[in-house]
Amino acid sequence: MQSTANGVALFLSATTLWLASSASAQTAPSEARRPDPLNPKAQVPTVVYRSAFKDYRPNTEAEVGSWKDANTTVHQAGGWRAYAHEARQPDQPAQSLPAASASSAPSKPAAKPSGHAHH
Repeated sequence: MQSTANGVALFLSATTLWLASSASAQTAPSEARRPDPLNPKAQVPTVVYRSAFKDYRPNTEAEVGSWKDANTTVHQAGGWRAYAHEARQPDQPAQSLPAASASSAPSKPAAKPSGHAHH
C-alpha cells in the first residue's frame, strides 16, 4: 500500500512539473515577440479601420395598406373585443400544484400584521 501511494505521488509530481514546463514554454515566445512600448521605432502591427457605418442601410418607409382592408381584417377576426380577449389570456397555462405541496400547507391562516394601526 505504501509503494502505491509513493507511486501516485511521484506520478503527480512528474505531471505537475511537465505541465509547468510546457506552460512556460508556450508563454515565453509570445512575450519575446512583443514590441517594446518605449521604443518609438518598434515594429507594430498595422491598424485597420473599419467604419461602423460601412454596411449601414438607411431606413425606408414601410408600405401602408388600405385602411378599409385593415378594418375588414379586424372585423373578420372578431373586432376589438377579440383582441382584448387575447390580451387578457395568460401567456402560459397555469400549472397545478403537486399533491405533496398542497398537503404540506399550514392548516391555519397566517396572522395579519398590525401595520401602523397604533400610530
